[in-house]
Amino acid sequence: MLSTTTAGKSETEGDASLSSGRAGNFEPAIEFASELAERYELAALAPLLASCRTAVSRDEVSVAVVGRFKAGKSSFLNHFTNRSILPVGVVPVTAVVTEIGFGASEKAVVHFLDGRVQELNVDSIASYVSERENPQNAKGVKLISVELPVLERFRGLKFVDTPGLESALLHNTEESLKWLPNVGLALVAVSVDPPLSQQDIELLKRLYRFTPNVTVLLTKVDLIAPIERSEVIAFIDEQLRKAFDPAPAVVQYSVRQGYEDLRASLETGVLQPVLRRFGHQRAAIVRRKIETLLEECSDYVTVRLKAAESAETDRNGLKAQVIGQQQVIDDVKSQIQLIVRHAAGGTRAFLEELFSKYEKPIDARLLDGVEREFPAWARSLGAMMNGFDEWLGSSLTENLANASEAERNRLSEPLQRTSKQVFRILQDFRDRLSAGTLRVFGVPLRTTEVEIEVRQPETPDVRVGRIFDRSWELLSPVVPVFLIRGLVRRHFERQVSYRVFTNISRLVSQWEERINAALFELEHEAERRLDEVVNTVAKLIETSGGARLPEIRRDLEQIESFKKAIGEDRTSL
Repeated sequence: MLSTTTAGKSETEGDASLSSGRAGNFEPAIEFASELAERYELAALAPLLASCRTAVSRDEVSVAVVGRFKAGKSSFLNHFTNRSILPVGVVPVTAVVTEIGFGASEKAVVHFLDGRVQELNVDSIASYVSERENPQNAKGVKLISVELPVLERFRGLKFVDTPGLESALLHNTEESLKWLPNVGLALVAVSVDPPLSQQDIELLKRLYRFTPNVTVLLTKVDLIAPIERSEVIAFIDEQLRKAFDPAPAVVQYSVRQGYEDLRASLETGVLQPVLRRFGHQRAAIVRRKIETLLEECSDYVTVRLKAAESAETDRNGLKAQVIGQQQVIDDVKSQIQLIVRHAAGGTRAFLEELFSKYEKPIDARLLDGVEREFPAWARSLGAMMNGFDEWLGSSLTENLANASEAERNRLSEPLQRTSKQVFRILQDFRDRLSAGTLRVFGVPLRTTEVEIEVRQPETPDVRVGRIFDRSWELLSPVVPVFLIRGLVRRHFERQVSYRVFTNISRLVSQWEERINAALFELEHEAERRLDEVVNTVAKLIETSGGARLPEIRRDLEQIESFKKAIGEDRTSL
């Protein structure tokens, strides 16, 4: 039976009216932050702005399962959903983010970075999710969405499996951290061995920037005796109380039989309260994201205020202390250029190795085809020439197109690998900028960068031109077929091998041109982002003093006004 509010409404009904009533206070704050980001050229706020807009527009809560490598995240979700769809193992296995929620019918959809969408059987998603079958996300998967009818009682919640943190595979950590702003309810998976680390504490602190709903999910509790488990929980509680006020709750879990009571405790103690008070919970999550967005706006505008209050003669020195000399920026660009050019220089060899394995199989298939098709052409020299020409062009085109499609995912490897290297260089530079503003102005800039989404190259237009000159047809009426049939057939067989070799080389050249064009586009985008963040910080510091001070102060006052209004929303609930 539903509990009631003082107004006589069910708790769920009260949530619905409250959520719709308070949403009006959220959107003006988001739009003001967006206007500030545009006016002050704060591109770094784009990911958080997008997360806030998404949180307001979607009537669902993302339940993100995050934590270190081998903390039992995928095993937990397999057990909790009663479906073994996520890969598990003794090495890092999760390569991409996977969403699992209620759907009227069971299905899975793969969303690729290049915009493609592919539906597949739920039980086959491991080939896209696992590190072994999709190393470093070479297949270019952005997200996998899974729908299961069995999750109907959790309608409104979307469970999210993320790659493990702190593993040897840095790209997995990057993928998880990049996703964190989207979190609604966070389940931080912590194994009983070791029970809690400083990295777990730092992750919890980061999560609290995006949601007030954070719970520690203590996994694998079946591995230790009850008395040891009590000691572990006491240790975790103590560490959490030292770091947080109030401390997040700790919920135990095991996927083994005999621990079904722990699953029930998770449902009743963590998930059902969110569903019962869905409007309140969703509003609280959106509120926390917007508060963080406004705080970041305040940091940037405060840097501009303090720079504007400085003497005109001091600003160039302050800028140099924060950004460094032009040589520093040029060195970062040189690093990016070297990485891209090294990748581009290796593209040809990479492609030749990739496609060389197709030469003999295609050659063998086409030679078999010549043997099969030749009798139908052997009416005249002209019929033989035209029949072979049309058949080989069509067959070779089909085989080369199939080879390109079969290697489509591996073809993105140079792009994805280079993109991640460039991303780390950019983030290191942005972190140095943040340290510089903290040192000079006492304000650290939160500079979480979004990874550059690489535009995937289009598949080349595979075409095989005419093989024989039309003038051969003039000899057709005067040359007896029985005299030349064997000679022509042997000539056709030699032509097959030659044409396979030359057209695979042509295909390699086409792919090389497209991949290298995408690499240089990546370099251009990275340099643009570097210039963008440098110019943003430079303009924050170089702003003339007196003329802009009133406007800057008004912006800070408006930020505080929005923060106060959103804080009042929280206390009124």
